[in-house]
Amino acid sequence: MFDPLRARQLWDSLPEPCRSDHFDKKNMPDIYAPAVAERSVGGGPWTSVALNFRSLPEPMTWELAWLIHREVELGRIIHPTHFNATTGILRAATGYGGKTARSAESLLHLTPEQWLREAQRAQLRGLQRGTSNDSKALHRLRRLQDILVYPYHQGPWWQLNLWNPQLDPRVPQREHEPMSHHSANFSRLSSDWLREGAKLWLSENLENGRYSWSTIKSRLDALKWLQRHLDTVGDAGPTLTSDPSAFRPFVRGFCEMLRTHTVTTGKNKNQLLGKNPRRNIMTAIEQFYQWMFDHRDEASHTLGQPEWRLLRPEHCVLFRPEDKPRLTNKRHDDDMVLEDAVVTRIAAGAELLAKPRTEGGLGDIQAFHILMLLIRTGRRVNEILMMDFDPLIPLQRTSKSPPDTVDSADFVARLRYQQTKIESAHPASIPVDAEIVTVIRAQQQVAREHMARVGRPDQTPRYLFLRRIQNRNGTASYPMPTLHTHLAALADRLAITDSAGHPVMISKTHRFRHTAATNLLNAGVPLHVVMRYFGHVSPEMTMHYAVTLSETQEREFLRYKKVTSDGRTPGIDTSDLYDFLKLDSRADRVLPNGWCTLPPRQSCDKGNACLTCPKFVTDATHAAELSRQLEETQRLIEIRKETFAARYGTQMSEDNVWLQGRTDEVTSLNQILLAITDTADQHGIRGAGVRDQTA
Repeated sequence: MFDPLRARQLWDSLPEPCRSDHFDKKNMPDIYAPAVAERSVGGGPWTSVALNFRSLPEPMTWELAWLIHREVELGRIIHPTHFNATTGILRAATGYGGKTARSAESLLHLTPEQWLREAQRAQLRGLQRGTSNDSKALHRLRRLQDILVYPYHQGPWWQLNLWNPQLDPRVPQREHEPMSHHSANFSRLSSDWLREGAKLWLSENLENGRYSWSTIKSRLDALKWLQRHLDTVGDAGPTLTSDPSAFRPFVRGFCEMLRTHTVTTGKNKNQLLGKNPRRNIMTAIEQFYQWMFDHRDEASHTLGQPEWRLLRPEHCVLFRPEDKPRLTNKRHDDDMVLEDAVVTRIAAGAELLAKPRTEGGLGDIQAFHILMLLIRTGRRVNEILMMDFDPLIPLQRTSKSPPDTVDSADFVARLRYQQTKIESAHPASIPVDAEIVTVIRAQQQVAREHMARVGRPDQTPRYLFLRRIQNRNGTASYPMPTLHTHLAALADRLAITDSAGHPVMISKTHRFRHTAATNLLNAGVPLHVVMRYFGHVSPEMTMHYAVTLSETQEREFLRYKKVTSDGRTPGIDTSDLYDFLKLDSRADRVLPNGWCTLPPRQSCDKGNACLTCPKFVTDATHAAELSRQLEETQRLIEIRKETFAARYGTQMSEDNVWLQGRTDEVTSLNQILLAITDTADQHGIRGAGVRDQTA
């Protein structure tokens, strides 16, 4: 990969003050000075910032000069001790190592481990290296080589085995990408056709926006399972088997491998791989093959692998329906919604996060502010971690109120957040009160102090919550693993338990979102308002997060009296009626003017005579429909009586079978309307009705 011409171009691209084979306090460029950490010399008051990479091959000197500049651009801190230990290894290896090391011109000519071995060989030959710091130097060499690969690579970005959006600006990613600090390593795919095909598939879908950078990891992990199976049964290329008749046994063997796999790490250690992970793996592999089948000619030409043209239609449907486990989306309502007492306990003890470690705290004021926003706003954790430095915007009021009339609980501003999970036309902002504004202002001061501490007091950071290390530019947001660690430590310190005595894991930050959604819905906030607040695009998304308490369900259901056809409440206890009906989920029992309580396994033999049927129930929500039906029935009776008299020359008698039926309906409607319009008592009552029936 080394190219002397490209190495010279890297050197020429540097500003004149940055072209040197060493830097110290005399010639350190101004743009480098804040990024180079001073180190103590001799234990006295003297300090040094010297970076020495003299006596190295000239191309290697060019590379190191460019790497220093690039690390400063990335916002990293350069520690002279570690840097000079690294150049010491390179100097020993290129000057006194083996033949390969002595002829090397670039950092990329040997691996970090090989450079270290060559330096140790030089030491065995008598070279005095002084005090060594080989472990730090080895780590430093790896980081320098990771950066240097990208400027040397001249082909399409996706051809590299390691995709790193932080080091390679060519990698497409969203403006605010939660997973931008993660890299994608294709080296684990040892089959050339699988590795190169995966890179082509994922790169094109990343470029056209179908996949986000956050999606790449899960797709790549799924293909690693296919590679594992290939390593076990043999690799026959993209078609998976050379004999078409062996294709189905190959697929069954893969499914069996997944089904019997035992997890070796994490919370599910020693358990079988779950149904959902297995299904997700199969789905991702199937998506890969569907895309490769559609683009088999392109893959053959671009990758130089003609065997991709041999794919058959059956490769688009690798797995039959019975192969894939059923998707299980279990709702752990009791586990996800925090009790009010638990939330109060968390808020009261959260100050431990902010207290200095010397005072028994966890020493992280940022984690304290994040937790307060999680509790108060119900946002996703990434939406808070990736907030802009100044996320507050004015609140548009319909009327002007004097400042002294605004209560502390009133909304005073809107809070913008990064919506990275779903695409919505609605602006990503929510109204907030003065307390949340106070938290935001306090965190802004923390962020300013961080920028001053790293020597950039005039630089406005990109994010409100900042990573504390290697973040001089303020472009890296607070890391989620750090937050989870601190919240887990806080839960241990506070020994938080629920009402049943079970420990509460507040490091599951999504629980605060579930809790906020549940509280809003149970407080009577309309569903469309809750949807808007949580940034959802469908009611189903909101209802997934919200758990309606059982007492709230029954209270809302029983707000209206249920009455039977003769105007009395049904002879079923109202709470039993609620459990029995579940009317909203039984469309076959919903009538235009009420509901039918006929048991599901029984059939109706009364036609449309619902108003005189004891199985009929209704409530005040159908009052308008019932009133309309009463008026129409009375009008119909008058029309029929007039028609009867005109035709037969006499009045219709009261014992006329048709008139008796309509009169019964009118009587029933009057009794029902009289009962449901009596709003003085909103509770269920008992009466005659169905109770008078014999078995």
